[in-house]
Order: sequence, then structure tokens, then C-alpha cells
Amino acid sequence: MRWRFTILFLLMVAVPLGLLAWLGYMMARQDATRVREAWVAGLGRRIDLVDGGLLQEMNRLGSDFDSLLQGAALDEASLRALPREQPLIRHAFLLDARSRLVFPRPASDASGEVAAFLRRTAPVWESGVRFGPQVKEAPVVAANDQTLDLNASSSFNNRWATYVRNKEGRPLVKGDYNKEAPAPAESGWHVWFYGNGAQMLFWQQRNDGRVVGVEVEMAALLSLLVNRLGQVAASAPSDEFWRLVNADGAMVIHQWGSPPAGKPGAAPPAVRRACSAPLSMWHLEAYAGRRGVPRGNVLPVLVGAGAAGLALLGLAWMLYREGTREMREARRRVSFVNQVSHELKTPLTNIRLYAEMAQQQAEAAGEEAVVRHLAVVEAETSRLGRLIHNVLTFARHQRDQLAVHPQRAVLDDLVCRALDLWRPGLEAKGFEVKTDLQAPEPFLFDPDAVEQMLGNLLSNVEKYAGAGRWLRLTTEDGPRTIRLVVEDHGPGVPKAKKDAIFQPFVRLRNDLAEGASGTGIGLAISRQLAQLHGGGLTLDQTWTQGARFVITLPNKQS
Repeated sequence: MRWRFTILFLLMVAVPLGLLAWLGYMMARQDATRVREAWVAGLGRRIDLVDGGLLQEMNRLGSDFDSLLQGAALDEASLRALPREQPLIRHAFLLDARSRLVFPRPASDASGEVAAFLRRTAPVWESGVRFGPQVKEAPVVAANDQTLDLNASSSFNNRWATYVRNKEGRPLVKGDYNKEAPAPAESGWHVWFYGNGAQMLFWQQRNDGRVVGVEVEMAALLSLLVNRLGQVAASAPSDEFWRLVNADGAMVIHQWGSPPAGKPGAAPPAVRRACSAPLSMWHLEAYAGRRGVPRGNVLPVLVGAGAAGLALLGLAWMLYREGTREMREARRRVSFVNQVSHELKTPLTNIRLYAEMAQQQAEAAGEEAVVRHLAVVEAETSRLGRLIHNVLTFARHQRDQLAVHPQRAVLDDLVCRALDLWRPGLEAKGFEVKTDLQAPEPFLFDPDAVEQMLGNLLSNVEKYAGAGRWLRLTTEDGPRTIRLVVEDHGPGVPKAKKDAIFQPFVRLRNDLAEGASGTGIGLAISRQLAQLHGGGLTLDQTWTQGARFVITLPNKQS
């Protein structure tokens, strides 16, 4: 029994603790996810700021180039002087109205800077790019006659290679060219790839259809953009790491911030986004710094789960102690009942022996009255021995060995005989005893067992219902069942205890001031004996004036 209680206790503790641990883990995980999502969203907003700073710098540079080219003469000497006037210009060029290169003139004997410029820009001229209002989604061209279609390449985020500006100086985006009446473009950027990196041109179309432009010095442009990034990075959190890389991430253009614990780029970035046009060939990447990705504050979750777990363990320990105390008390009661019942058997045997001897002597002397009295003593002694046997059997957790021995008898006669034994004590306590006996016909039942059940009920009435001073015994004879009802006007049984009172060693009160003795097994034995008959013992909850117990027996005739 004890090991079953221990297993039940462990299950009652382990299952809630497991659920509590799982709940704490899920809450911590959700909190970490929420914190990470908020952190990533913050990174996204800071990337927008960085990208906006780069775009602002490119717009400023485009405006400067616009002003410079707008006032520049288109003769060869003026075009050669442009790189000397602006450090960001590597070389100037001029196209006629048919987009043919006028300056520098393509020639097989070109040398020096002119030859280098012609080699670098050859993919642009050979691809047939036309600058001006008619420009559409121009491809990005690379060295060795390789053309990269930005509209099909996810590495460029479907952005244009040629970026134009309208007359008002507003940069045009892809949506501008989907309108029915696009604004005429007069200047813009063009990007292509040569060698190991991206190259850029800025062009401006004159009213006569000619296009003048410059090749951007990428090293100077990077220096300008890095300075801009330095201004933006100054306001960024210290525990973040940023990189400006090419489209495939293989080349790092610039990096700043607190490097992560591992090798930068070994783990995927928390946020990666292509720069806005015309720098969409580059990408911005944001990483967590040395402290890693924020995981949220799990301490409140751990403290809450730990406190709840300790409270549960404390409650479980109290229940365990209370349960083990009740079990020890029950074992003491069982031991007491066993000892008392066992001690009663020896004098009871002697009483029965001497009653039989006295009865024999009275029969020999012809004293019939003494013989009758001694016969009652012997019968009651035998019945008391059987009752003690049942108590011992039940107290030793051998209820399956309880047995009844049915015989034909009259229930009303049994009730009258039992009431005659209990009436003096009941009337001495002021009880008004009433009877309504309606079962005069004999049927099969165990008189000793039924008398034991009735005796237990009358004993409870005497102990607990003294304040009501009223008792009624009723028998009812039915075609299938016969009922024996015991009613009183005592305090009754609370609804919460209506099932518990039939459990072994359970009493409504266990305090010393109760004033009633007993072990709490009378009702349990009585219900077991009634069930062995094929009937039952129940408490009628509809009776509100006290307690009403009903013994039901099957009406068996054979």
C-alpha cells in the first residue's frame, strides 16, 4: 500500500513540475524570440538610415556632376580638363545624338589613359546602351562581353543598372517608366562590372541629343562613402558589426563596429539588404557583436517558475506528510482492533465453554428456565465470535474473505430482537423509538450479518444523534427487494462526506472532544456485508432532518 501511495505522490509531483518546466521553457523561448525580432527590426531601421545616408551622398554627388557637366564646354580640351577639376572624375566622354563615342575617339593606336578607358568601357559601348529619355531597363554589362540582366538576377534585387534623373532633379525609379507619359530623363548613373569590381558612369544629355558624361574614380567614391558611413556609424550601438559587401558577399568594401566572436561572415548576418540605386551592386550586412544576439531577460521567468516549483514541492511535501500520518494512524487503528478482537476471543471461548457446561448441568437438574437462559448466552456468544472474526478479517485487509451464510428468516423478527437489545440504552438517553415493520414473510439472508449491520447503524445513532432523541426503524417488503431503513433526527452527514463515511477508518470527527468512541470501520463492514448479499447500504441525501440509512437486500426465496 505504501509503495502505491509513493508512486501516486511522485506522479502528482513530477507531472505538474514537468508541465511547469515546459511552460517556463516555452515562455523563455517566446521571450527570446520576441527580443530577437525586436532587435532585428531595430537593425532593419538602422540599415534604412545607413542606406539613406549613402543615397543622400549619391544624390548630392549627382547634383554636383549635373552642375559641372551643364556648364562644361564639349570641346576636346575642356573634356580632358574635367578630371583635373574634380578628383572623383577618372575620365570624361562624349556621345553624339546616335550614341556613338566621339570623345575619346576609338582608335587602334590609342595608348595610355585613353586606351585604358576604352578597354574598361568597351562592354558598355558594345552592349548598345542608349542614354536619354528612351532608356529602359538597361542591362549591366561585365568584362569579357558578359551581360548581367538585373531584372532576372536576384543578386541585384531586380534593380536597374541605369539610373536616371528627370528635369526637376528627382531620381527616377522603376515605377516612373511604367507610366503612360514618362518624364524626359536628362542625367543619370550607369553601372557595369569590369575586372574585380563595379564601375560607374554619370551621364547628362544635352538639348541637341548629345550625351556628355564622366567615369567615376571608384577609389575616391569609396573614400567619400566611407566617410559618410563613419558619420552614420557613430550613432549606432557599440555592440553591432556592419559590413558593406558586393552582391555575393565575397568582397568586403568596408566594415565597422564590434566584430563578433567568430570569423565575420562565417555565420549568416542577422539582416542583409541591397543598397538603394545606384549602389544596388553592394549590400549592407548587420551582425551581432561579441555579446551575441540578445536573448531577453529570462531571470523573471526562471524566478517565477522556480517559486511556483518550490511552492508545489512544499504543498506536495505537506500532503505527503499528512498522507503518511493518516496511514500510520490507520495502521495503529488496525493494530488496536486486531489486538482487542484477538484478546476478546480467548475469554469468549471460555464463556461459551462454561455456558455449555452449565446448560448440561441445568438440563440434568431439570431447570428449564436456566437452560433457556443459558441457550441465549451460548447463541449470543457464538454470534459475537462470528462478529469478531469479521472485524479481524476486515481489519487485516482481507475483505474478500468476508462471507455470509444465507438462511430462511424473517426480517421483522430480527429487527424486533435487535431492538430489544438496544432499546434500554436508547431510552436511557431519551430516544423516542418508533417502528413500522412491513416484512413479515421469510426469505434468504444471513441473520448474523444483517443484525451486525443493524447494530452498527443503531450504535451510530446512539453516539451521534443524541441531540435529536428520535429513531425510527422501517422495513419494506417488495417483490424483488426488501429494505431496512434507519432514520434519526441528529446532525446528519455533510454532502462532502456522503461517500467518505463508507471508507475504512474514516470518521466525521477525530477530535478528543467528540465524545464518541469507535474505529471508523462499522459502516465499511456493513456495506461490504450488504454487497455480499447482492444488495447495498446507502445514505439517503433527500432526508434533511438527520441521517437516513437504507439497507437493500434481494428478496430471494430459494
